[in-house]
Amino acid sequence: MRNLALCSVVLLCLGSTQALSLSDKPYLGASDADFGNLLPPPPADGSPLDKRDMQGVLELQKNLTPVRMEHIQADLEQSVYRVAGEVLGPTFTKDRFPITGAFFDKVRADSGVGVRDLKQKYKRKRPFQVNNEVKTPENIARASQGPTYPSGHSTFGAEVALLLSMMVPEKTAELHTRGWEYGEQRVASGVAYPSDWETAHIGATLMVALMMQKPEFRSDFQAAKTEVRKGLGLAP
Repeated sequence: MRNLALCSVVLLCLGSTQALSLSDKPYLGASDADFGNLLPPPPADGSPLDKRDMQGVLELQKNLTPVRMEHIQADLEQSVYRVAGEVLGPTFTKDRFPITGAFFDKVRADSGVGVRDLKQKYKRKRPFQVNNEVKTPENIARASQGPTYPSGHSTFGAEVALLLSMMVPEKTAELHTRGWEYGEQRVASGVAYPSDWETAHIGATLMVALMMQKPEFRSDFQAAKTEVRKGLGLAP
């Protein structure tokens, strides 16, 4: 009986591992596009557009409330559960939607190939690094020392909105509103400019289009979609 019970546990674990497995192939690779030239350059330092960008940061910061700051701190977390949980509800958690979490973690990690190239090409300093009027919480500033253009957080928020709205079209408007807000938090906290945030949405759209061309991505997307719709009690 003890051996039978042990075998059952092993089989259950193997089944869970298989269910959670995603393709080991990257969703994006360096050869998929000329990522360094995928997007236009940021506004030139000191140009009218650059000054307008900075003004956009300062205007947002004028209206920051303690509640908004709590939300900004919470949105430091880069996970699909954080981005979409406010739309899909409190049951949208890692325990109930593990495949979806793993899928979006891979999307975020593999998108780095595009975001990193652009950041390193332009090396744009963050608002709080060039203007003392910009007030950024110390913990956020410490974690945001690299270049800002385009915004990585905004890219991920836009990718979540784009992909989940294809899985759950019933929530398209709410998901895109939340994805936009998630990126705007970086501007409000003083670590990104409006153009970093806006351009990230363009980059996210292009990268999702490139991912969709790959059969391994489409297979993993379908697995996550199936889990999401079933978990939310929606028709297949």
